[in-house]
Amino acid sequence: MHRIQKVSKAMVILLTGALLATEFLIVAFLFYPELAIQPFYEAQIVVPGGSPLVLWQRMAMAGLAMLGTAPAFYIMWQFRALFRLFAAGEIFTGSATMHLFRAAKGMVAGGLIAIANTTLGALILTANAPAGQHVFTVAVSSGQLAGILAGVIFVVMGWVMQEAARLSEENAGFV
Repeated sequence: MHRIQKVSKAMVILLTGALLATEFLIVAFLFYPELAIQPFYEAQIVVPGGSPLVLWQRMAMAGLAMLGTAPAFYIMWQFRALFRLFAAGEIFTGSATMHLFRAAKGMVAGGLIAIANTTLGALILTANAPAGQHVFTVAVSSGQLAGILAGVIFVVMGWVMQEAARLSEENAGFV
């Protein structure tokens, strides 16, 4: 139990730092939407120096980038809450299970949002291109699929924890 609490305390500190860094990233997307556009240049979906981007495109891309960071923020928030419970010695409780389920749902949502963001980003960035040069692309990466799969695995782990919490409460009633 001591090892779980020790590692959990470290994870709370690490996740708090990651949450703060995510906040800075969101602010950076607001002030520098080019950060959100750069991956599309690297994937050669949009060629630098092509049609100039208008304000609505730049803001839409910043919005997509922020939408893409929302699941990560939510997942870290839920895991931080989970590790705070672990650090306090609450392992097989309803609250711990709830935070695990929420993080798992965030992982699945994050993978799906990432897939949608690629498609929407390409459409936004090529919206003012000449006829015939608009790009519609659907890209699915192994990382996105891994995030979705990890989310499903964590849902199953949550069911296991839920059953363990139920058995723990049942056993506590016999003592």
